[in-house]
Amino acid sequence: MKKISNYLLKSTALLCIILFAACDEDVPVENTNALNPEIFFESASQIEAAVNASYNQFQNLYQRVGYIFPDTMSDEVVSSGDPNFAPFNRFEFNPTLGNIALYWTACFNGIGACNFVIGNEGRMRTNSATSDFTENDVDDALGQAYFLRALYYYHLVKRFGGVPLKVNLANALDDEPRATSDQVYDQMIADLKLSAQLTFPKGTTEVGRVTQEAAYAFLGKIYLHREMYTEAQQAFNNVTNHSLLPLEQYRDNFSESGEHNDESMFEVGYNGEVGTEQERWAQTGIGTSEVTFRSQDYTGWANARPSAKVIAEFEDDDPRLDLAILQDDTNTYGTGDTFQFPCPGCVGGPVWYKFSQLYDDQDVSENSGVNVRIMRYADVVLMQAEVEMNLGNITAAVDFLNQIRDRAGMPRYGTAIMDGRGFPVNTPEQIFNAIVHERFVELCGEQQRFDDLVRWDLDDQELSIFPDENFNNPDPNLRTIRNYDPNVHRIMPIPQNEIDSNSQIGPGDQNPGY
Repeated sequence: MKKISNYLLKSTALLCIILFAACDEDVPVENTNALNPEIFFESASQIEAAVNASYNQFQNLYQRVGYIFPDTMSDEVVSSGDPNFAPFNRFEFNPTLGNIALYWTACFNGIGACNFVIGNEGRMRTNSATSDFTENDVDDALGQAYFLRALYYYHLVKRFGGVPLKVNLANALDDEPRATSDQVYDQMIADLKLSAQLTFPKGTTEVGRVTQEAAYAFLGKIYLHREMYTEAQQAFNNVTNHSLLPLEQYRDNFSESGEHNDESMFEVGYNGEVGTEQERWAQTGIGTSEVTFRSQDYTGWANARPSAKVIAEFEDDDPRLDLAILQDDTNTYGTGDTFQFPCPGCVGGPVWYKFSQLYDDQDVSENSGVNVRIMRYADVVLMQAEVEMNLGNITAAVDFLNQIRDRAGMPRYGTAIMDGRGFPVNTPEQIFNAIVHERFVELCGEQQRFDDLVRWDLDDQELSIFPDENFNNPDPNLRTIRNYDPNVHRIMPIPQNEIDSNSQIGPGDQNPGY
């Protein structure tokens, strides 16, 4: 999404303006610092600006908190004592934490931007007859907005459970009560069905835009998580025009130079540009901050180290391990081979290689321009295996698993070698164990593991115990002590400032345990 990302430098302020102007009928036309929706959507450039603003809040989310929450709450990451990471790794968070409020606000700001597009469908269609855009352009704009709104709600429902449903532009500023999780998922499904009908196929739209294939893939994912397996199968069957990269190009899934490849289905775009120091750290979308801290957090500062557990999950001959995690501290990386871990003052131990600037021989810094991959085709293939398993199609499920194994150059499931390694695939239970294993190693560090464990009801088993040996430090204050309670920590608390300011949400609406 590099091109979209660059345009967002000019549309960030637009987002703030449209969220206000869309709900205020008294915005004066003569005020050149505000947008009047009555005269907006009259040109292709205005439509593009509004749609671009719908993407903007994902840049805020994945500058930091978007990867912190699901990764640090999983069993594949051990955090440092950094206050951005430790409370979530140890399950010691509370409703007053600023990062939780930032996450909530960013998602609802994004939803507001999507609603500004969706709520002006009639204006766009009327103007298409006399302007420089067509009905097809309107369809694509709406399709992107529906997808992005569903994705914002996915982030919200996974982290908080039921949240206010805000889909009516006319009532955008009204306080809304919490909807149920089921109601949120139903809205997401409806949005993604529309997105799949309206968006353009891959290769027929600007690189970085939502595509029809991405909409079907995301729809299939929601159906899978709702245990609607026949519907998921049908959605995934519509995912075409994508393929697994060969092993020699596998690193392109995590590097800046490999962005928008055939395996990538949807990315959050960064270009490494930053304005002032304040803009770099604000995480508000105001000013110029086209960077993510992920490379610095996971590799340079090592605030989120790979756990001994995830490393042990890789088979000894799996080439994906060395492409995901740096373990050998005798090697050097980056510009002039200057990066070597453990870094001065660090505790030591392995660090993440995935999504680091080291892939392109750059120095690790806060100014990473490596795009965040929200969905790649490998995830879809593994979800297809899970769907077929649940539909009783054992052969098809194993075939999908073996697509991932073949790409990695690993022994196939259903062979004596894999049987000997403890992964026979003769029953649904055995296939499920293989899926759990394969998703763990293939998608590690990609914000998938925690939500997988929760939906499989394996979270209590896997997250409650996290041995201190995963964080090899003599200082007990820096060891990871987990306090996981599945009755509480499957979701985070509603931000306190939302409870304080929303007349429809009171203390009694807070998630249990907070």
